[in-house]
Amino acid sequence: MDGLAAVVFDFDGTLVDTEWPIFERARAAIASLGGELTDELWATHAVGVSLGDPYWEAIASALGLDIDEAAFDAAREAITHLPTSRDSAPIVPGAADLVDTLHAAGTPLAVASGSDREWLEHHLARFGLVDRFARLVGRDHPEVTAGKPAPDLYRVAMAELDVDPATVVAVEDTSLGIASARAAGVGAVVAVPSRLTVHHDLTTADVVLDALTDLTADRLARLLS
Repeated sequence: MDGLAAVVFDFDGTLVDTEWPIFERARAAIASLGGELTDELWATHAVGVSLGDPYWEAIASALGLDIDEAAFDAAREAITHLPTSRDSAPIVPGAADLVDTLHAAGTPLAVASGSDREWLEHHLARFGLVDRFARLVGRDHPEVTAGKPAPDLYRVAMAELDVDPATVVAVEDTSLGIASARAAGVGAVVAVPSRLTVHHDLTTADVVLDALTDLTADRLARLLS
């Protein structure tokens, strides 16, 4: 795989489908508050937003709810009939095979995620993939000052891998993530939409695929040729 020095993955929705269980609990919470949350509305305002960045005000306004984020969080915590994303999120089809193949070929791998590192480690451990990644960069990394679409997450991940950004391919599922990778100067971006980010404009990626099962090590390398 000449020319491909590393692959940096987004996490939520790209490797593990944590986004859908989060949406289902949010939808149930908002129903209890008198609103009707659609997947498109949630995807537009909440999916891809980094930990700690604002999103609730836009959703409340769109739904006409005069409810602050604390009340929403309390309503979500009160949901007991739906599993949490932490315990139930499945791995994305094709993710484990792709990661294993790249790791076996000696391609350095990293995660650049708007979630915190503990969240990344927790889910990767669930699927036995922690040791496949040379670096896990989350929003709580001390050198990350802003979440996506700022370049920090990708820039830090590539610096820690000690690779030229032009030789890196990013794998993303959100418009904010694509913008972040582009701003960090990656050589190419692959977008694979999740059930929610089918509502995002992903056309600024170099290639948009239906599933990770369509992505191979050779195809990643060809993006840089």
